Amino acid sequence: MAHAPRYRVIYDDLVSQIQEGLLAPAAQLPGENDLARQYGVSRMTVRQALDLLDSDNFVVRRQGSGTFVSETAKRGRRLNRLRSFADEIAGTAGEVSSRVVRAETGPATAEVAAVFGIAEGDVVNRVTRVRLIGGAPAALQDAWVPYSVAPSLCREPLLGGSLYRTLTERFGVQLRYADQSMTGALLTAEQAGLLDAEPGGAVLEARRTTYGAAAEVVEFTTSWTLPAFPVLLRIDAE
Repeated sequence: MAHAPRYRVIYDDLVSQIQEGLLAPAAQLPGENDLARQYGVSRMTVRQALDLLDSDNFVVRRQGSGTFVSETAKRGRRLNRLRSFADEIAGTAGEVSSRVVRAETGPATAEVAAVFGIAEGDVVNRVTRVRLIGGAPAALQDAWVPYSVAPSLCREPLLGGSLYRTLTERFGVQLRYADQSMTGALLTAEQAGLLDAEPGGAVLEARRTTYGAAAEVVEFTTSWTLPAFPVLLRIDAE
């Protein structure tokens, strides 16, 4: 299994410190030279980590002054790149946790079969979870994974509560990219009950198809996110 690049390790560590309050809003980060010595890397690697932190609005850079923890980070899901729900939320809200609604193997629906390129009724994995932020329901996720990709997925707990981490670390899946569509929807009675919300309430419905290293489909997930946790995007000019 490939290790994460060093700039990503630094990024994850600094995000963790921001999320846990060890680096408070407006706190100044050590300089590039100090960070390079601390992590045993080059200044270029440190700059890559800082660029990513800046892109995700965790820090602000002030010319001639240094790098500071952002005071304006918003609560929401950042979809700038392919990552887990916890990583999308990291640094913008409270602690992320999950309540598993179902984790089982069963027959593929017609929609799932079409996405996976298998026959309707073939055995697949299905993991449905309520994602909580600071103990409050934020989203409902219904994930389907081909049985051939992760045969024992539903027989063991997810690593750290993360489906992506489990796929990569336990089953050796190399995540490559995902196609995602988003639209407005209204909560059904069942969905509302799981999210402690009112039936018929507005929700953001997203459908994501995730692909592996050989462009094979490794996951198909539909999620419903409450309006209190909006999607946050940074759009760069060409």
